[in-house]
Amino acid sequence: MQSLTQTKINTRRKRWRTILITILILLLAGYIYRERLQRILIAIVIYRENIFTAPPQITNESWNSRLWNKAQFYWDMSELRIARDKRLKQFNPSLKPLLKEINRRQAAGEAISYSMHIYREIRWRLNFTSDTVATRLRIDDLRNSVSKPAEQKFASVQQASDGSWGAGITVWYLRFYYSIDNLEDSLHPQYRPSFLDRINSPEKLKAQLDSDLYDNFIKTGAFNREELDETFSAIAILLNKSRPIAYQFNPLLDSALKDYVNHWQNPTTGCWGQWMVDRHGNVWKMDDVGITFHVISDLKGQVEHKDLIAKRLLQLDDIDFPAGIKFDGHYENHLNWDAVKIFRYAWPYLDTATRAKVRLEISSMLNWCLTKSYQPDGSFEISDLDDTMDDAYRYGVAFLSETGYFQINNRFWTNQAFPEAKAVHDQIQAKLMSVGLKSSGLRDAYETLNGKSF
Repeated sequence: MQSLTQTKINTRRKRWRTILITILILLLAGYIYRERLQRILIAIVIYRENIFTAPPQITNESWNSRLWNKAQFYWDMSELRIARDKRLKQFNPSLKPLLKEINRRQAAGEAISYSMHIYREIRWRLNFTSDTVATRLRIDDLRNSVSKPAEQKFASVQQASDGSWGAGITVWYLRFYYSIDNLEDSLHPQYRPSFLDRINSPEKLKAQLDSDLYDNFIKTGAFNREELDETFSAIAILLNKSRPIAYQFNPLLDSALKDYVNHWQNPTTGCWGQWMVDRHGNVWKMDDVGITFHVISDLKGQVEHKDLIAKRLLQLDDIDFPAGIKFDGHYENHLNWDAVKIFRYAWPYLDTATRAKVRLEISSMLNWCLTKSYQPDGSFEISDLDDTMDDAYRYGVAFLSETGYFQINNRFWTNQAFPEAKAVHDQIQAKLMSVGLKSSGLRDAYETLNGKSF
């Protein structure tokens, strides 16, 4: 009897040892292959987001072959996110303290625009490129600029090399983007803005946009969406400018840009976005709310399929930026402003049911802004997306203004009254004045608060 009992005990011990060893092996395998497992999960998430239009099926292509090609594409896309997370983990310990110092100086009313130019380039490199050597060098440049306040005045000085106003920036598309306001304000600049020559013919325009639109990400390790987004936006703004600038554009550019937009638009969803080139050379067309916003906004709503765009926006409610309108699962004023402006242009073309959904969406966004982002002292919380004081104010005020929170005439989506809006307006204005308007973001916020469109 005792022998039988001991045998049972030994059997149980062996069974538990086997279970524990199996668990340890699985844990060890999970640790060793954790990146692959993470990539599989990311690939599944991207697939389930349904943000890509797959390339047309090739004649005689088998079901198995097409399924395999899809799996390869989403697997390759997952590497972009993994690589970005690695870069952030590598460089954030050096970058975050510098950003904190920039925000501290802005809050103290100091001009810090030159450092902000450098930071914008660093943020692009971190999020969208694989060039870690250049990123490290630019962080060193940022550190040096923060310690030299006298250099900040260079941000507003036109550059002799190409006539741009992007001092501190080494990338063409960012110099272009940050020169727009100066171009509109300078009828007689000191230097000819030769940086615009790069896009000043229908052929050059198409070549520049195509180089950003068709993204050979597997070969380059880069995601071109920001270059595409801001290059298009800058071109569209300048070609639809309200007053003349000191540069003569080719008269065919306007029609060339409109043709490009029509060719680029997804006729099923109405959206625009990056076209990703897979390892076989096939093109996967992405719906991107941020890029769609710039197209419809910078062309002042003169686009097709606005009803489809609004409906697609609602479908992407829970999808993260850049495809959707959330950021790490939550709202952001920056993205909310984009969405509300799209809804405004689309509103006349929407049916009753879609309008009801839009009302609920904007109401949720507004509640989030007023309870999570807006602070009692008249400021806006700095977030992971709007990570500078400039952007926190710029997009917080832009969103509230776009919803008609401050002005009833702008309240296209609701008849609701907001009796507290005047007090919120005055508190924000007082806070802006106490900080000072020494940066473009704070000036934009102040002007938008007082009725100028941004």
